[in-house]
Amino acid sequence: MRLLTFFTLLCCSLVASAATVKNLYNVKVPVEDQTEEARIDAIGGAFQRVLVRMAGTRVVLDNTLLVNEQPNAQNYMSSLRYERSEEGGLLLSVTFMPDQLQALLERASAPLWGESRPRLLLLLAVNTADGRITIGPEEPEDTEKWKETFATAMHDRGLPWMFPSWDLEDQMALPIASLWGLFEDDIDSAAERYSSDGYLAGRIMATPGAYSFTGYLNQGDIYHAMSLQAESPDSLSTELAGAVAEKLSERYAVIPLTGIDNSELIRISGVSSFADYHAVIEYLDGHVAVRDVVVVSSDRDQLTLALDLTTSWQQVFDSMVLDNRILFNEEGGDYAWQR
Repeated sequence: MRLLTFFTLLCCSLVASAATVKNLYNVKVPVEDQTEEARIDAIGGAFQRVLVRMAGTRVVLDNTLLVNEQPNAQNYMSSLRYERSEEGGLLLSVTFMPDQLQALLERASAPLWGESRPRLLLLLAVNTADGRITIGPEEPEDTEKWKETFATAMHDRGLPWMFPSWDLEDQMALPIASLWGLFEDDIDSAAERYSSDGYLAGRIMATPGAYSFTGYLNQGDIYHAMSLQAESPDSLSTELAGAVAEKLSERYAVIPLTGIDNSELIRISGVSSFADYHAVIEYLDGHVAVRDVVVVSSDRDQLTLALDLTTSWQQVFDSMVLDNRILFNEEGGDYAWQR
């Protein structure tokens, strides 16, 4: 986990705001039938998917403790039901218990990424029989399949996303030729219109049986160039969403530390009402790396809190940067609560 200075964190937090991932702990997997054998296999597959989604990285599938726990996946479920996909296929919808899974990942010393994650703007273009076109909500039916596959792939990896409208203003700010040529100044300018935390920009070369993506991820202090190839739109979207998740997880997931005292005493100002008081406690207590929050003292608009953490406070604060709820005051050495 790469640590940022408090100054950088403060600057980033002034302009960023994260999105809360919905249904992070619900996974739908294909299942052949409703037999016990098929159900157990599907639950195991759902268990793997939810672990990858929570960690942000497939590295967790190599973790011995987590691999050995897969046969006990049913112990971490809160519900399951059968559904039909739009194509008529049978699905098993499995919902897992967040606290139990978070405790499991902590015991395994595996990365853990909370529900607050960067929302990405997808600035994508693809070549078709009619020429190059952009992928977005108002675009022709030629890109409908791409929209669906990207939406599914981003959801599967727990990544919030949005497409641009590609209205006249977008088309003037970012002509298709500029996006296809990956002209970064034009792309940056077009992305400023949207309330996203970053963007994924690139071009897709589509030919029968061969699909390739060339582009880059730009989010906060992350700039990551990517070049991927696949045999279908589904597999290309899956590979791309996976590459994005892996990179963002390096920055925002926290890794539990073992064998050391991870307690921290912090002072937070700007807590001027009971609503603020409740919000601060709820916010910190809800973080995946915070085991417990104890109020040490309350003086006017200032709270002093003792935190029991699974990792260092620096890593916890680093992962909170997108939420823009707690800012560091370099002069006073304390923190300020943002309503």
